[in-house]
Amino acid sequence: MRKLFISILFIATIAYSSASSISVRILTTKVIQSFIFSPITGTYDVYGDGVLLLNSDTPGIFQLNIDGDSIVLKTFEKTIGKYASLKMLSKQTDGAFKIKSVVPEGKVRTYEDDVIITLTSDKKQFLLINKVDIEKYIAGVVESESGTHTSLEYYKLQSILCRTYLLAHISRHILEGFQVCDDVHCQAYLSRTTDADIKKGVWDTKGLVVVDNDLNLITAAFHSNCGGQTVASQDVWAMSTTYLKSVKDTFCLKQTHANWKRTIPLEDWKAYLQLKHKYPIDDSLKLNDATSFAQPNGRAIFFTDNDLKIPLKIIRADFQLKSTYFSVEQKGESIIFNGRGYGHGVGLCQEGAMRMAILNYSYKDILNFYYRDVHLVDLSALNYFRQE
Repeated sequence: MRKLFISILFIATIAYSSASSISVRILTTKVIQSFIFSPITGTYDVYGDGVLLLNSDTPGIFQLNIDGDSIVLKTFEKTIGKYASLKMLSKQTDGAFKIKSVVPEGKVRTYEDDVIITLTSDKKQFLLINKVDIEKYIAGVVESESGTHTSLEYYKLQSILCRTYLLAHISRHILEGFQVCDDVHCQAYLSRTTDADIKKGVWDTKGLVVVDNDLNLITAAFHSNCGGQTVASQDVWAMSTTYLKSVKDTFCLKQTHANWKRTIPLEDWKAYLQLKHKYPIDDSLKLNDATSFAQPNGRAIFFTDNDLKIPLKIIRADFQLKSTYFSVEQKGESIIFNGRGYGHGVGLCQEGAMRMAILNYSYKDILNFYYRDVHLVDLSALNYFRQE
């Protein structure tokens, strides 16, 4: 068992224990052609093409632009030079900085530690990589994925799940020169956090991850609100697991995203079913089924009758619905989707978990409510086994 434990978690353990920081591409979804960099706390050394350009204890405000295949670095007073790459390296452990996109115009984003600045291969936009302490990154992800103003116990659980997800996907972008991106493709990472409870939740669970019965890092899926019942992984991603099973959940039923409604023209619905799915809407019985669909006994997988099955996840994607947990009813010349929940429905229901935490359930209780047959592992403890 010891050998199996070490071999399966070896890569994740090495990533966590031997590397204190992670490379995250930031502002991934924006085509940044000009931006402003300035420290918030601490001071920064500025390197251009590996050479120290500025070593000053005076906080600097810099604008960076693209000129051909080079990066132009300047202050408000002067142009410093042109470079292929730049590094802004914090001189203190609590260094933090802000970035504001100028072209295109964007909001201020704040981050911690260092930033490495190059151009993409086509030289048309900046490639910004935040080299940041892993636990600071986790804290930023927790805030980006779940917001503030909830309980410490919830933040502990969300920290564990975000850390587990990170280590399971830590080399996703390695061939592109960084490890993870800041978009939902990896995990949302919109800024540093200054929230004391989030920081404490991360610190109190440092090194903890979740594994299944075979000691593999789990797919730490989560979503906003399940509408009263989560979904098994195979019903959304065609990936069966022992731990992502459907769970009845009453904790989320009165929360913000528990219910929703969407109205579309009846003719649009009929045309959609007929043209895309060859649904026989000319049959009056079939049309009645198509305009009076419900899920009274829990979540269904298909919009169905005896002859035709349309995956609900396809309908959700095509109409940009909040979830697959909906009924369909006709009112006059309109179709009304009466929906429950928000998100794919697999794994942790965030609003349900937040409610459980408020009701004094521990983060371990909440974990075991939403995930079946899983175990918490402290990665740092594996150093003991490796030394034997």
